[in-house]
Amino acid sequence: MKHQSLIHLFFLLFIQNSQCSFWNDIPSRCTYDKTTLLSCWNTTFTKSIPLLNDLKYTLENSHVEIRDSNFQLSLNDLFINVASNIEYLILINNTFSSKLFNENKKIYFRLLQSLEIQDEKGLQWFQLNTSYYPQLTSLDLSYNQFTNKKQFLFEQKYFPQLKSLHLSHNQLESIDNLNGNILNRIEYLILSFNPLQTILNKIHEFQSLIFLDVSSTLIKQLFHLELLPRLETFRCRHCQQISMNEYEKFLNNCSEINNRLILDFTETNITSVQFFNSCIKDLTLKNQSLTNSISTDDFLSTTNLENIQIQNINTINYIHFNIYDRLKRIDFSDNKNLKQVRLRLMSDYTYLKQIIISNTAVNDFSIDFNDTIQKFLHVDVIDLSYNYLETLDFLHYLTFFTLDVSFNRLKIIDINQIQFQHGMYELSSMNLLNLSYNQMESIKINWNNESPHIIDLSQNNLQSIKLHGQSTYKLLLFNNTKLSLIPTTFSIELPSLKYLDLDSIQLNSFEHLIYLHNLSNIHTLILNNNQLNKQHRTLNWNIFYPWRKYLTHVSLQNMSIEKLDSTNHLNDYYHLLTVDLSSNNDLKCNCELHHFIDWLKIPPSTLAVFNEPRNKGLKLDCLVSFFSLQCKDNQSKSTKLFIGIGIIGIVLLIITLMVTTVIIYYIRRKQQSKSYHSVFGDTDLMALNETDTLQKIDDDD
Repeated sequence: MKHQSLIHLFFLLFIQNSQCSFWNDIPSRCTYDKTTLLSCWNTTFTKSIPLLNDLKYTLENSHVEIRDSNFQLSLNDLFINVASNIEYLILINNTFSSKLFNENKKIYFRLLQSLEIQDEKGLQWFQLNTSYYPQLTSLDLSYNQFTNKKQFLFEQKYFPQLKSLHLSHNQLESIDNLNGNILNRIEYLILSFNPLQTILNKIHEFQSLIFLDVSSTLIKQLFHLELLPRLETFRCRHCQQISMNEYEKFLNNCSEINNRLILDFTETNITSVQFFNSCIKDLTLKNQSLTNSISTDDFLSTTNLENIQIQNINTINYIHFNIYDRLKRIDFSDNKNLKQVRLRLMSDYTYLKQIIISNTAVNDFSIDFNDTIQKFLHVDVIDLSYNYLETLDFLHYLTFFTLDVSFNRLKIIDINQIQFQHGMYELSSMNLLNLSYNQMESIKINWNNESPHIIDLSQNNLQSIKLHGQSTYKLLLFNNTKLSLIPTTFSIELPSLKYLDLDSIQLNSFEHLIYLHNLSNIHTLILNNNQLNKQHRTLNWNIFYPWRKYLTHVSLQNMSIEKLDSTNHLNDYYHLLTVDLSSNNDLKCNCELHHFIDWLKIPPSTLAVFNEPRNKGLKLDCLVSFFSLQCKDNQSKSTKLFIGIGIIGIVLLIITLMVTTVIIYYIRRKQQSKSYHSVFGDTDLMALNETDTLQKIDDDD
């Protein structure tokens, strides 16, 4: 009995120890990868998180995130074992069962680099604010409902490495309650979405600030830039209480202090842009109430400007903008009444990367070269979509990687002799010209040398097209329902063209493809959704013969094809990979397909110029497998039967001839025999007559 009692006691202790281990009973709403991540939500914590579990897994150099949970112990007790191993800690919207905490108890967060704490009562930070954070660089205390009654103390011994302080979405009316001897080392300070009235009393202590955000506050006065000599980014979005004079004073003589400012003044009271000067690197103006349009007299001295965004300002009718050599990006989108944009080059060395003028009323876009020696301008990306453009005259002097003029009002385009200098590096990288979704009826463009690699003319009303260029390899013409391949209206001299999409044009006969045979390098041809005339619904594969060397993909969906020419052979199409004949409802799945089936059985050849998977495919609406047709076996059986019948016929013919010969032979022998006997009878008669005559003579004697 005593022995059994000891065993029973040991068993109970084992169960109790197992239940006490946090790691052996991970809460259902916790994720633990046993090395670096512990994430919990809607969980109740009753005991400390241990460093080691029974299986010797450790929470080391880890990321801990706890949301919407309840603590029945203090945070100091919760992290007492693992605090020194956490690198990233997030505590959001957690509650406590008790408000009695030991304020003097401190934790040593040896490796912690980032700490984010959010709760409406601020109880979490109240427990951790006196702990040690020797490696902490980023502290996020947003959404805690802190007021100026809460004092913050940031001392060297607790926060020796702190660089970023995030206090947005609180109830701070000033920053006078921010104290400590490390404020002069803070580089990032975010105070947005607070009812701030002023920051002037304390801002001078943040002498190392690089980034300052006071968006959506109630401040009325701006500071002097001399107070923050290292400031690079100032964000003041929705600052409705600051007057125009304050902005002017803020930037007055700033070029003598700082020439690298990034300014975001979205939805402010700025009514003029004349005071912006050379100290600005990046400027964002959105939803302003400018009193005038922008002329070349504005931004006249912004020589250090690299990026400018002027958006959603309905009072602007035109923008005449000065382009200096450092400018990289322009965004004038969403200005509903903007009709004219003229870019005036002020330097011989311009390296624009982006021009975005989209969703406006622009019908006039041009570039002024009068102040430079340049005649051409290269811009990597140009987005002029969703405007009112009717011409593309700027193509004469503009090179690009991507030019998008889709969704405009282009109708008739006639641009002759686009002549760029030979050897221009940018010409080899002209990738895309997007002219889709316009109202074009006719287009004629002649590039004397390099042309865009991809030209998209889809979704237009084209009736006539004439293109000439040396380096275009992809042309999209789908859904131009009035476009036919008649030579008088269709002329494409693009010798490098490899991909041609003629989906949903006016193609009613395969015979019209002969007008494309000059494009000898085609490897992808799309002819979907073209309705063939009744008399031209038989597909003769020989129409593709001039492209046999490179053709890899042919798509013939929904073309009303009814029959395949039985003389078709695909043996010469060495690199053909896919053929799509789907949605041709009258096309039968019978042995007319035997040439395609034979083609599918031959492994694809290798071709170095096509970097794509080498798999063959035939797409056709069949209820049975192609290979179940067994057309080759049936053909073989028919051939054997025909040969057998032929041999039997020959044998029968020979036998018939032999029998006939024998019969004729015997008949003739019989005839000869009768003739012989008849001749001998006459001789005997003659001999008898002679004997009788002799006897008579003897008797007379």
